[in-house]
Amino acid sequence: MRHLKLFSLVSVASLTLLAGGCGGNRIGHTTQAITFVNPGTQTAGTSLTLSATASSGAAVRLTSATPGVCTVSGTTATFVTVGTCTIDASQSGNRTYAAASQVAQSFTVNPAIGPNTTIYIAGFAYSSASTPSNDVIVAEVWQLTSGNPTATATALSMPSGMTSAQANAIAVSDSDVYVVGTAWNSTSQVPVLWVNGAATTLPSGMTISRANAIAVSGGNVYAAGFEENSEINATAVLWVNGTATTLSPPSGMVNSYAAAIAVSGSDVYVVGTAWNSDSDNDNTAVYWVNGGAPTILPIPSGLTGNYYAEGVAVSGADVYVSGLTDSSADIDTAIYWVNNGAATTLPIPPNDTAGNYGAGGITVSGSDVYVAGSGTNGATGDGNAAYWMNGTATSLPMPSNLTGPVAGSGASGIAVSGGDVYAVGSAGQYAAYWVNGGEGTLLPMPSGTYESWAGAIAVATQ
Repeated sequence: MRHLKLFSLVSVASLTLLAGGCGGNRIGHTTQAITFVNPGTQTAGTSLTLSATASSGAAVRLTSATPGVCTVSGTTATFVTVGTCTIDASQSGNRTYAAASQVAQSFTVNPAIGPNTTIYIAGFAYSSASTPSNDVIVAEVWQLTSGNPTATATALSMPSGMTSAQANAIAVSDSDVYVVGTAWNSTSQVPVLWVNGAATTLPSGMTISRANAIAVSGGNVYAAGFEENSEINATAVLWVNGTATTLSPPSGMVNSYAAAIAVSGSDVYVVGTAWNSDSDNDNTAVYWVNGGAPTILPIPSGLTGNYYAEGVAVSGADVYVSGLTDSSADIDTAIYWVNNGAATTLPIPPNDTAGNYGAGGITVSGSDVYVAGSGTNGATGDGNAAYWMNGTATSLPMPSNLTGPVAGSGASGIAVSGGDVYAVGSAGQYAAYWVNGGEGTLLPMPSGTYESWAGAIAVATQ
């Protein structure tokens, strides 16, 4: 009987243990929730201590769902590169609490702006008040500073009597920001100069006029563009401190426009295009020095169609001009000239099999020449932003957080500061910028707008 009783006690103890589970591994049924506040926009190359708590008081586990953009160790997130970072917060539960529902937070990691550097970007945005038959456009300036991951957008004042405006070029001198562009209403279009946001209409004797370029040197403000009458007879114009001088087309041509300007010492260089009529296939790249007679840039070898000058930069005694060709086969090619020499063709970026490319802005840093551009990706048919350094092409990746209709990307302006390369343009329907060839970053939409574009950039260092 004693033996049987002992067996009975052991059996009861074993059943009790099985019914109770394995002690510390038991998961309870009380619910818990995680609080994990979105960290907001961050900057590549920095770190941040994250804060996530569970209502149970238990420790929350943080992991990166996008380790290529950001990593997490304990509660510290490190932002590796530009893109969208997603961090997951989880709590697996214990003897009292059930596992919490995972919480994920996604946010943008913007590129770092060089130390003591401020970036100014000019463009425009479509107002939400626009209608399909009456677009309302607002000139804009975006500003980026080192140590601040988010750009600020500022609408430029509308000249009196005008209903829309766009900013085409920007320059910085000391603490002053100069922007030129155009403003219009239902009957006229006028060239505009903004200084620190205040608008002044530049003089013009024709119904349609536009300022495309600006430079500031030695206390003088230089702007370039064109004016035309109702018969579409265009004439390039140079404004110096608000006084207009027309720039004549080459002999045998009747029309011209100015696209870009650069000043070196006492010399003022303006580049653009001349032609006879819209029906002629004779658009020709030209430049003017100090408002004198125009010089025709050499036509690229083998070309019989149109070619255009779109950007200019001066370094020492050398003058660099960027542009594009438009052949009779309707294929565009990005090009640049140095000192009026033979045109150099810029290659299609890698990852493209074919496509049309044009060059926009150009800048020189030391012995390196940088050209911004864009074109049609031969594989997809979409636009593709790119830049070239000393003739080597780099495709500029689309922003990973781009939403809405996507029609590709394009780059129009470029600047170099402290070894960093900044390009600006658009991605999809939004203004964007790129740093050192990395993923594009969308510029914030100004209040009350739905679409934007950026075309020019200036860099200031302190």
